[in-house]
Amino acid sequence: MDMKRILSLGALALMIGAGLAACTPVEKDTVAKAVIPSASVMQFEAVGAAPQTITVYSDGDWVADSPSWITLSQTSGSGTVEGVSVSVADNKDGQGLLAPRRDTIAIHGNRLISYSYIIVVQNGDKYRGAADATVSTLASVKDGQFVNFGGAQVVAYDGTNAVLSDGKALLVMALKQDITVGDVISFKGVKETKNNVPVVSDLEGFSVDSHSAVNYPDATDITALIDGVTYTDPAFVTVSGVYDGSALSVEGATKSVAPTALAEMGLAGLVGNKLVLTGYLIGEKGNNLNMVLTAIKDNGPAVVPRPDKLLRAKWRFTTGLMSGYADLFGGTSGAVSQAEGFSDLYVPANVEGSGKITYYQVDKNGYSPTSGNPKRIVGGTGHPYVTGAWPGDYWLFSATDNYEYPAGTNLHIKFLTRISATGQKYWMLEYFDGAEWKPAEEYPVETESETGLNVKYNFIEPTSNVVVESSWTLAAPCREPMFRMRCVANWQSNGKGALANPNGGTCRIADNDDDGEDAGPVLEVTDAPEGGGPGPGGDVKPGTVLFEDDFEWIAPWATAASAGDAVKDNDPSTTAPNVFTSAACDGFLVEFVTRGYGYFEGKKDLPWTEVTAENIPGKVLYLQKNYLKFGKSDWNSGITLPAMSSIKGTVNAAITFDWCWQVTGAYKADLMTLTVEIVGNGTCAESSDALSPAIESAQIRTDGESKIEWQHASVTLNGIDKDTRIKIRPTNNNPYVENPERGQNRWYLDNIKVTAM
Repeated sequence: MDMKRILSLGALALMIGAGLAACTPVEKDTVAKAVIPSASVMQFEAVGAAPQTITVYSDGDWVADSPSWITLSQTSGSGTVEGVSVSVADNKDGQGLLAPRRDTIAIHGNRLISYSYIIVVQNGDKYRGAADATVSTLASVKDGQFVNFGGAQVVAYDGTNAVLSDGKALLVMALKQDITVGDVISFKGVKETKNNVPVVSDLEGFSVDSHSAVNYPDATDITALIDGVTYTDPAFVTVSGVYDGSALSVEGATKSVAPTALAEMGLAGLVGNKLVLTGYLIGEKGNNLNMVLTAIKDNGPAVVPRPDKLLRAKWRFTTGLMSGYADLFGGTSGAVSQAEGFSDLYVPANVEGSGKITYYQVDKNGYSPTSGNPKRIVGGTGHPYVTGAWPGDYWLFSATDNYEYPAGTNLHIKFLTRISATGQKYWMLEYFDGAEWKPAEEYPVETESETGLNVKYNFIEPTSNVVVESSWTLAAPCREPMFRMRCVANWQSNGKGALANPNGGTCRIADNDDDGEDAGPVLEVTDAPEGGGPGPGGDVKPGTVLFEDDFEWIAPWATAASAGDAVKDNDPSTTAPNVFTSAACDGFLVEFVTRGYGYFEGKKDLPWTEVTAENIPGKVLYLQKNYLKFGKSDWNSGITLPAMSSIKGTVNAAITFDWCWQVTGAYKADLMTLTVEIVGNGTCAESSDALSPAIESAQIRTDGESKIEWQHASVTLNGIDKDTRIKIRPTNNNPYVENPERGQNRWYLDNIKVTAM
């Protein structure tokens, strides 16, 4: 048969086959279109978990997929199948249980809509591989991750809200545990973020690991600034005001301080009293700043009528009069803790009035005092005395009748004292003038180099009784007049040199014997203005705004000169017209001077110089929208505020302002500080000097990353009057001191406010 015939027969066969196929019925598709298991979630123990069974409901053929740790007795089937066993491998390794695990079994046909899933969860050690977290690092942990949280000391607690610290940062958490302030705690849980604050939820394994005294920082007094306080992070503050039963109100302020958990904080019975609250701000709601308290000082009722008899506290130290008070000061043995503080030990006025003689000691831990010291004892003659005196310790005399004696009140104190030969020789006698401690004027301050320390003192404690007597006048209202005798050097009275450790040498407040003259201590008000008298600054009430300027008045010149807004835009290259050279700024300097401002300049090798119309050496004052800019390369400049004529007498006040340093176009910071300077009467409370401590900026210091961002500054001013002038300027007139590589201290200023305290 030839090849052509073979091909023809093959073609014919294919045609016949195709025709037969067209006439034969197609077999039915058996793959499932719907699959439903009898369980959607299955939970297993970590180790030795018993298998569990399911039923697979299906309308056709199905298969099951699962991870390797899950085993099914049947991974495929047709139609409904009962008794499919599901088992899991033990969730452990050689080191114990692994973290809990979770995965799925997928049972399906050949269509996406036919897929059904079973979630399989197996127990384990959920803290296996958990992150270790502290107060400082908790925020960096991913939400939902298990954490081992520790090393947190409870620095404040009200039964519900705890403020925790690791010495570097603070954290506020809701805790209801059996804890006390000072406990160092740890626990486990899940890290979450609530109201933008990192917290640990679902606590487990809570424990108190240790306990130690809390070292609190210096509290920021927000009394005069409270309306400007906005809560961002926990802050340690103090505030004075009147308690109304739910919040502390500050005179003249809109905002109040609301202590949390009132029943826990000892405020019952203090409604209507003047309180000083210290603690941590933990939030803000409406006009209330929420605060967890650490201390309460009760200054008595807000309104107290003038007493018929002026304040007088009197003590006698005869044996008969003092024997009943021995335990109040130290008891028979007298040994006290070496920790810093008053220890609640005092001698009450036992003849007349309400007064205390107490003794404050610095922390003596780390020293090696002789056995049994320090002590506080009422001796056989009735004299209260102490051993182990050390620099920083002081005797404190105080008295009160709850009346707030006004500025101008005159006081007097008189007492006997002596020390043993091995006791401390050099002391400082000081009175509290209602605002600050000052040396007693009858005892001039001297410098003693005998100790090798050039210590300041005004009193040498003798080894036989000597009378101390002093009078002073209150500069500010005061409810608890005070006088103290403070140790300033560890130099022995016998001239044998310095002590290495506190010893058994005695220092006492003395009296004559039972038959002697009545020479016990007396602390008294000798004269006080009638009718309550003027408050600080005459009739200026705390909270009164003495001066304020937001510089919105410069808008016409800033607009005319197209001044930029470098701080808002974080742009160091914005237009900054020079008020001395820009034609668009004509008239600005006249208005500037008319408002009472002064302007001064300085540079390397040139001290600060007041600028006059005839002497304008650097011309480095510029406008922004609407605030001021100072300085350029080589030149610094500063501003003098107008005199505050509304002050009558003297007043304590707080000055606040916004400032920030300039950066270069490469975003390199002018690393500088500011200083507030008082010219005339007054001092800066933070330094007890006319110059405040350097005001630091928290702006980013890293080259290339620094930003122009407003910084809020506050300085407390004591004893200023209507003639006092306040200056704000770079700390150094030489810009190369703080910024040696760049030689420029350029800065911005806005929103100055001076408020009476």
